[in-house]
Amino acid sequence: MKMINKLFAVCLLISFSLGNLFAANLSDLQVKDLDAIQVGEHNDYNDGTLIQVWYVGSATESAVEVSSDAFNTYAPIGTADLTMDTGNSAYDTLGELCDAIEAEDDYKCVLTGGKRNDDSTLLDFVTAATGTDCKPKAGYEVTIDTAGITETDPYLMRVGITPNSGRRVILKQCRVQNDEAGTLTVYGKLAKFEGANDGVTRNDTTLVWTEVTASDTAEYVPAAEKEGGWLEFAKDEHVVISAGNATEPQTATSYLECFWEER
Repeated sequence: MKMINKLFAVCLLISFSLGNLFAANLSDLQVKDLDAIQVGEHNDYNDGTLIQVWYVGSATESAVEVSSDAFNTYAPIGTADLTMDTGNSAYDTLGELCDAIEAEDDYKCVLTGGKRNDDSTLLDFVTAATGTDCKPKAGYEVTIDTAGITETDPYLMRVGITPNSGRRVILKQCRVQNDEAGTLTVYGKLAKFEGANDGVTRNDTTLVWTEVTASDTAEYVPAAEKEGGWLEFAKDEHVVISAGNATEPQTATSYLECFWEER
């Protein structure tokens, strides 16, 4: 009888411990879910942005100007301030251009839908005016060119993601409608390479997933269908999703929208 009681006591203790462990794990999962930031972004064919610029100097305004071969600012309007030749090899990619703007004491710049190795001529033409002022808190976002500086420029749609500090992007799904059959591509540094010391540079220029999308169809595309799950990126890493094709410009019915979590 004593042996039975001991066995019962042991079973009860194990059951109690497992119950507590399950409850703790469930609690952790619930807290983790509550801590996740759910995000979605919808960009029509002509409203995806590439870079965001802020002016933090003493002038009351700073208007942005973009041409086929230059990125300029005026602070205030009418007074030239920043001049960068985007045909120069020092500024001919968006990464180089944004880094150079960021290095200026009075300016800040981040990539939005732009990748570091994108050609600076992807920036849409902008005439310096009150509407291009980058002094406000929201700064000024330069969109993707829709006039066709180069052959493929007007065919692109972009969603760029910079997670909150200390968080990572978990890309769940994207919906895309191209004017013609196209390709959905995702770029970034995956979580499995976080802290990797293999000498390989991985950033928003690294292609991690691609999918051919149907013609004239709003198609719901699992972001990591072929990998069997969502795409999880390293902490604080910029992620870029691109949709389009190289033969037909997008039209008013075209769009790209994506859904993700930040954890």
